[in-house]
Amino acid sequence: MGIFKEIHAVKVVNPGLDHTELLRRLSEAISCGYVEQIPVTRPHPRAPSRAWYRDKKTGQIYSLDPPDQLPGWWTEVNSGDRDFTDVQTAEAETSNSTDERRASVKTFWGLLLLILTPVLLFVKPITKAAVLRDLLLVFWWAFIFWLLITGMRESRPTDSK
Repeated sequence: MGIFKEIHAVKVVNPGLDHTELLRRLSEAISCGYVEQIPVTRPHPRAPSRAWYRDKKTGQIYSLDPPDQLPGWWTEVNSGDRDFTDVQTAEAETSNSTDERRASVKTFWGLLLLILTPVLLFVKPITKAAVLRDLLLVFWWAFIFWLLITGMRESRPTDSK
C-alpha cells in the first residue's frame, strides 16, 4: 500500500472534516519530505482548483479535486494524463544542469574543431599518402558534425511523451 492510500483510502472526499483531514495529512507528508506538490500539466477547464501530489519515493502521482457543492475526488493520475516536460523537481534540476553542461561542452569542442579544420587542409603531406590524409579528414569532419549535432540536440528541450 502506497503513502497516498494511507493518507486517504477512498476516492470520494466529502466536504468538511474529511477534506480538512486529507489536507492536514498531505501537509504533514510534504513537511516530512515524503510527498511534493507538483503543477498540473494538463489542467481541465472544469477543475481549476485541481492539485497534483507526487510520492518522492515511488513517483506515484495523485490528483485532488477539492469538494465544493459536490464531493471532491482523490485518485491516481493515469499515465496518459501525465506530461512532465514542464515539471521540475529537485532531482530533475540537477540532472538537467549536468546535461546542459555536457551539451555546451560538446558544442564548444565541435565549433573549435570546425574552425581549426582548415589548418589541416592547407598542411601539405610529407609523403605521397594523400589518400590516407583525405580519409582521416573525412572521419575528422564526421566527428565534428557528431559533436555539433548531439550538442545542439541535448541543449534544447524535447517532448518525451
